[in-house]
Amino acid sequence: MSIIRLATLEDIDELVRMRWEFSEEENSDSTLNYEEFHQTCYEFLVKAMKSGDWYIWVAEDSGNIVSHMYLQLIHKVPRPGKSPDPYYGYVTNVYTRPAFRNQGIGSDIQLAMELWSKENKVEFLLVWPSSNSVQFYSKNGFFRCDEAMEKHF
Repeated sequence: MSIIRLATLEDIDELVRMRWEFSEEENSDSTLNYEEFHQTCYEFLVKAMKSGDWYIWVAEDSGNIVSHMYLQLIHKVPRPGKSPDPYYGYVTNVYTRPAFRNQGIGSDIQLAMELWSKENKVEFLLVWPSSNSVQFYSKNGFFRCDEAMEKHF
């Protein structure tokens, strides 16, 4: 049974390693070596976690992190009659190590994130899923919407 918890600064080395693994699994054409990546990603995660706008849920099995899900709070411009600090959550960097997939761990993390989001008055969660992850998000209550637009540079 996995333990679901919020990540701490002590978890950053393992989170960097998992980000590297995830990227290697998706695209092994990296021109960056691990040491360079580690420094860049480590600095990003320290800053992100200290900002109060990023939260990372992890699943531990036998003391090792086996899965994670990141949430970035996006602050909205206040509106009359609404919460004084409105925000929504952007879900990203969801990864489970291959040996732990299809065991419900990702759903457990997503549920913990959802409960925290409700308690902290997050208006809604948003995710841009890969084609491989649409089924996971659908079974966990996410649905397609046509409201967002994007522009690439």
